[in-house]
Amino acid sequence: MTTKSIFSTVFLFCAAVMALGAFSPAMAEGDEGLYDAVPPEGSVFIRFINDKPGSSELVPSVNGRERDGAKFGLIKPYSVAGNGNVDVGFGDAKTSFDAAPGGHYTVILQKDDTLRIEKDPEAADPLKSQIIFYNLTGRDDITVRTADGKITVIGPVKAGELQERAVNPIKVSFAVFSGDEKFADLEDWPLERGQSYTISIVEGDDGKGVGSYVRARLSEE
Repeated sequence: MTTKSIFSTVFLFCAAVMALGAFSPAMAEGDEGLYDAVPPEGSVFIRFINDKPGSSELVPSVNGRERDGAKFGLIKPYSVAGNGNVDVGFGDAKTSFDAAPGGHYTVILQKDDTLRIEKDPEAADPLKSQIIFYNLTGRDDITVRTADGKITVIGPVKAGELQERAVNPIKVSFAVFSGDEKFADLEDWPLERGQSYTISIVEGDDGKGVGSYVRARLSEE
């Protein structure tokens, strides 16, 4: 097993001493044996998105420790780090930032080789599924819809912005649309209560969209 699923509930770091969290989550106590040791109290969680078109698989790092490479458009699982000043790198780009205890952060390698740091929003309703959507294209008409295009779930989201929404747990296929045209298909995930999901959309040099759809999880790299 290379990654482990992590629940997304409002109990983020109130329960982090007792349970593994990602996106303000807390693991059920009855799941003992399914998950590895709890991260130290006050830990922060950092993941990466590669938004540099034409790039090869680039290697991210946290405080000098390298992670597995990330292809264009890929969302990496969260890595654990101590709070306070954190040094991050992605390919040749490097920066540092002050990370609050219990915070979840997304580091984005941008087209100009700079790193953008976003603090991910916490889930507000433990009875619903959280979806965070990153529009990393230059388009202002991006939406997440059901795959048939009939129902808009998130958006429109302007270029470079993110949006978050809590939705009822359901099994449904999503796709990313630009206007009324399908821009990228997405992997299917059954939305589960108390879990967090992230969708990102990037645009290649050829104008085609590359979508990624993942459940929040913790890397064991």
